[in-house]
Amino acid sequence: MSDTQRRWTLAVFAALTLGGFLLPFWPLCAAGIVALAVWGRWLIAIMLGLLLDVAWGPAPGLLHYLYLPFTALAASAALVRLIGSKYFINRAPPETL
Repeated sequence: MSDTQRRWTLAVFAALTLGGFLLPFWPLCAAGIVALAVWGRWLIAIMLGLLLDVAWGPAPGLLHYLYLPFTALAASAALVRLIGSKYFINRAPPETL
């Protein structure tokens, strides 16, 4: 994947996350954060998660015990990416004859 394609995917996923904030639709924010973290931009996902946690405030109901839900979601998606990259993502392309 070229550098421009990486920049475009980063911009699209960040726009998806921030669009979910502007529309007040939190599942769209969560999808954008998970997409960023799984794509490999886990630091940006965690920073956006912290910003969204501050902006949205505490969660209602029993979820208020989870103080930073978007940040926890970004960290868990980054952990899934880390564990999954060992088993499912082949970094070495297959050799051709």
